[in-house]
Amino acid sequence: MPRALILAHYDQDGLIDPHVIQALQIYRRLVDRLVVVSTAASSLPAAAVEIVDDFVTRPNKGYDFCSWKLGLERLLPHHEFDEIIFCNDSVYGPLSNCERLLDDPRVEDADLWGMVRSIQGPKYRGNVDCPHLQSWFFVMRKRAIRSPAFSSFWNSVRPLPTKEHVIDQYEIGLSESFAQAGLTLRAIYDTAATYDESAPVWTDLAPHLSCTWSRLPQSWRLLKKARRRRINPTELLPLKVIDGGVPFVKVGVFRVNHYGLDLDYVRRQLTERQQASQIAYELTLIDDHLQRLQAAGAARS
Repeated sequence: MPRALILAHYDQDGLIDPHVIQALQIYRRLVDRLVVVSTAASSLPAAAVEIVDDFVTRPNKGYDFCSWKLGLERLLPHHEFDEIIFCNDSVYGPLSNCERLLDDPRVEDADLWGMVRSIQGPKYRGNVDCPHLQSWFFVMRKRAIRSPAFSSFWNSVRPLPTKEHVIDQYEIGLSESFAQAGLTLRAIYDTAATYDESAPVWTDLAPHLSCTWSRLPQSWRLLKKARRRRINPTELLPLKVIDGGVPFVKVGVFRVNHYGLDLDYVRRQLTERQQASQIAYELTLIDDHLQRLQAAGAARS
């Protein structure tokens, strides 16, 4: 099965971090063609030169979909591929063997599938629930690649002014346009299809709560946001998502911590899973990356 992968890359310091290089090394074993499109780095590090087929640079304008569109130009003609994987560097991982996911029963009949699908409430659509196939890792198979929806969607991609516009038109728009074309969408971790079963429960939240004065605002924020229907499971329930079969954790869990999680607890749990051989990932890659970003931020301030 001829398979290609396009990775959209950005780094605030213009680097391709070791955690990204490790991901590329894993991806190389899965694909016949590997393309990296960067809006930050001017060249590949030596460790990645031999494993990347095409390295493309472009201005930092237009977010990942513009990078993927440019990467697709390196894969012409597209119909020669049975699968094209689109991903970015906003995650740590793969934490474990992701080769088996390409044949996972949960997505075996899919024309378009991703790691996570959730319910999104787009800023420009009012109070509407929209299934959202998260774009940091998704896959198009032969039927999708050869459909009119493929060229129609990618020809429509252009730089948009804000991330909210990108989510509305391209992230949610991707799911909508392919579904309307009669193509089958699936996800490894699908809260959009099974919200009642995948909603946060007390045991998910309790380890992150604290009655200490310094942690009370953070705990209150977590409880308040966890009650909403439109949650992002990758940010709110990173361990549950991993245990559900997704071998990635979002960088934003540690950098932004939108929901106010106890990050020390998350890190300890990752260590426990590593020691139990549930994940096979060098966790110092996470620590080193976060320390570099923190040091760079402190230097700029």
